[in-house]
Amino acid sequence: MLVDAVAAQDVTPPRLLAPVELTLPDGLEPLPEGAGVILLLTIREDGDVEDVVVDVGVRDDVDALALEAGQRLRFEPARRDGEPIAVRVRFRLELAPPRPPASDGSASDSAPDDSAPSDAAPSDAASDESEVAPNDASAPASDQLDDELDEQPVVAFGAQAQIERPEAGASTRLTLRGDELTTVPGTFGEPLRVVATLPGVTRSPFNLGFFLVRGASFENTGFFVDGFPVPLLYHLGAGPAVLNSRLVERLDFYPGGYPARFGRFSAGVISLETRAPAIESAHLELEVDLLKASALGVVPFDGGRGHITASYRRSYYELILPLLVDGVELSYSDWQLRLDWSPTSRATASLFYFGSTDRLDTSGALGAGMADEGTRSSLAYGFHRVIGKVRYQLPRSMVLTWSATAGVDRARVRDATPTGEDGLDLHTTYLGQRMELYIPVGRISRTTIGADVLASIYSARASLQIPTGLGQPERPGREPSADTPTLEPVLAGAAPYVEQTLELGPLELTGALRFDYLRYANVSRFFVDPRSVVRARLHPAVTLKAATGLFMQPPQPFQIAQPLGNPGLPPSRSWQSSGGLEVDLPSLLFVQTQAFYTRMYDLPVTSSSFFDPDNPLRRELYRAEGEGRAYGLEVLLRREAREGLYGWLSYTLAWSERFRENRPPVPFTFDQRHTLNLAVSYAWKKWRFGARFLVATGRPTRATLGCEEDLDGDRCVRIRGPREERLPTFHQLDIRIDRDFTINSWLRGSVYLDVLNVYNARNSEGFRYQWDTRARDRVPGLPTLGTIGIRLVFE
Repeated sequence: MLVDAVAAQDVTPPRLLAPVELTLPDGLEPLPEGAGVILLLTIREDGDVEDVVVDVGVRDDVDALALEAGQRLRFEPARRDGEPIAVRVRFRLELAPPRPPASDGSASDSAPDDSAPSDAAPSDAASDESEVAPNDASAPASDQLDDELDEQPVVAFGAQAQIERPEAGASTRLTLRGDELTTVPGTFGEPLRVVATLPGVTRSPFNLGFFLVRGASFENTGFFVDGFPVPLLYHLGAGPAVLNSRLVERLDFYPGGYPARFGRFSAGVISLETRAPAIESAHLELEVDLLKASALGVVPFDGGRGHITASYRRSYYELILPLLVDGVELSYSDWQLRLDWSPTSRATASLFYFGSTDRLDTSGALGAGMADEGTRSSLAYGFHRVIGKVRYQLPRSMVLTWSATAGVDRARVRDATPTGEDGLDLHTTYLGQRMELYIPVGRISRTTIGADVLASIYSARASLQIPTGLGQPERPGREPSADTPTLEPVLAGAAPYVEQTLELGPLELTGALRFDYLRYANVSRFFVDPRSVVRARLHPAVTLKAATGLFMQPPQPFQIAQPLGNPGLPPSRSWQSSGGLEVDLPSLLFVQTQAFYTRMYDLPVTSSSFFDPDNPLRRELYRAEGEGRAYGLEVLLRREAREGLYGWLSYTLAWSERFRENRPPVPFTFDQRHTLNLAVSYAWKKWRFGARFLVATGRPTRATLGCEEDLDGDRCVRIRGPREERLPTFHQLDIRIDRDFTINSWLRGSVYLDVLNVYNARNSEGFRYQWDTRARDRVPGLPTLGTIGIRLVFE
């Protein structure tokens, strides 16, 4: 929540401990009278400056030196209820000639007034006299500049504290940084898996790398990297994310009601912002654990204005699995290459290339008694992405951002038996770009205008044992026959959007419009998604919020490509609404409660209808006849990551149902009534201890009532009942222990132990039946799994 440190009763603003003098080199052009640079500083709870950005500059050469000076500033930290907190402040560096020494030992007549600190007496960083508005370039008059002076010291004064606040255009945004991304127990140090512990997220089977958010299916939540969607973020075999965690600056999770700059997903959004690690000299990291090894190197250039980062990771499952399971081969690798450069204090540019490969082959296992000899099954997947981004800071705090992406995905699936082979070769090309302009006007108005364009070009060639006449009226005695259909759908979209925020005292109003044009198969339509968020500050520590909006998602490629799909299938729609409270408590605690309701329309469902009832030559395998609703309550109690301690308790109460017209609603496949997560981590000296406990009620399952014998197929076909039975309650305890060490000035590191399901809870992920359905047993969940690793840092 945004807090004016001068007005707020519960926040004591940071206080400058000592001014920083900056010597400008000889030969610089004279500076105008009263010149000053306004910086945005992120000040940690220990008073050190973590990040510096030029908000209002003078010119490039002076701004660059002001950035360096800002890094050296030191503060008495801001405090809330006596506890130190991290804040963002606007801070003005005034450029003035040195004051001549006074003969009587007192300050000269030309010294700054009491609102600015002198060399001997620092002042509060947020005094009323020195307050600087975001777009205010004026400054108290300084002494007349003397062009003959060889040196111009810089004196710092004035600030306005801002506590990092929720995003105006989002109903809820949960942001994770630093240790919260890599030390949560049970995640094996992977930032994305932390999302599974947050409110609004229900448990996915086998701890897989997809997320069920607010009663929606897993494909309805989008993954974004630097503003662009990516289809796959995890390796096979419950492996890690395809990005090195050290390249993730922050993770933003929007369980619903996400801002207008995102689109084409009908549930939530998980957004990763990447950057090079903040280092000042050449840097090398090596990490090895029981399942994989990785290396990351960073080399600065241009005096620290730029960095080149390279990372590579490789699994060695192929060395371990033969000791445990015969005939199974699994391997993965990923790589990243990144260039970051700040040519001026106003401009930053980055070029990020990343990719991965995965391979799974179970042919040996299937051909060794588990199936007929000659059975083979394999999967290979790989992708490549390039993202380029340029950010330029315009006058009056405006920011212009442009980015573009290109990528290629390849997948190959083979499933062969002695009677035939099914296979799929899929090639996908992604192209996209986006541009955004941020326009603040004082403290009252903030406007964001942007547009994004994205195209996905699919080429799939399948080799399938297809029943004769698939998609046509059923005929007796159909026998599968080999066919090689080729699917080449193209999905393209363009979306301008605008988002406007007004702050009227304690009331903040945000309205947004996103205009999506979609073109694929037989569909070419415009969609308008209006969204709004209202926040009312009832007290400096209490905020009431409400949000509503429309969201849209195009169908999956296989649902629209003929002969298997419906080329006229429209996008699915959702109307999301939520409301709740955000409360800041003492001891760095934060509470958020939120009720939500989502109505879903035009969901694709399988169908046996005809395209044209008057000419029944082909069936419509998918139709947009599904509807749904999800509603519930989310509670989060979070302790900010300060003084080595962080943690949160999240609880989700949810109902999720699906139905068609004139049919009663049924529970969604992954409907889970209660989900509770407790995650805590504490650093003591060079140790960090953490634990995570998860309890979730079971999802529904359809009972099997018996089976009917199929004499032609020589098999027994199961008779399924309604989805009324539920799996048993799931519970699991994970722990993590880290130990840091330092060997010398250039080598340090850490060792860690991460264990899932410490007490080996025998959870159930489903049921499996005897061939005649007369007996069944549980499909067991993951047993106790753990890894031990070491990380070395050379610098």
